Amino acid sequence: MIIEFKSKAAGAFFMTEPVMKMVFSAIGTEFSPKGIFTAERIPEIRRQLAAAIERSRQQDQARIDQHHDQVREGEASAQEFPIGLSQRAFPLLEMLSAAEKKKVPVVWGV
Repeated sequence: MIIEFKSKAAGAFFMTEPVMKMVFSAIGTEFSPKGIFTAERIPEIRRQLAAAIERSRQQDQARIDQHHDQVREGEASAQEFPIGLSQRAFPLLEMLSAAEKKKVPVVWGV
């Protein structure tokens, strides 16, 4: 399932259900195919997501370094580049930041 995120503060974007589940788990929010982050909750959610992204960057960098080693040794293809939480969650973080500034909600699946 592909789910669209929308806000009056930023352009819409899409996320697949497995990625959404990963992102929502990282911020301690239960996954739902439809929902809303109210303007009042967005600052807290944005902080949680930013912290989760920062934690994952270290893990992502270790995976990237390992992947580069595997490519050099011929054990992996350059096209098999691993993408982690920090890259996948960035569009949502940008939308949350814009929504926080404009004090508007973020909705998905509607």
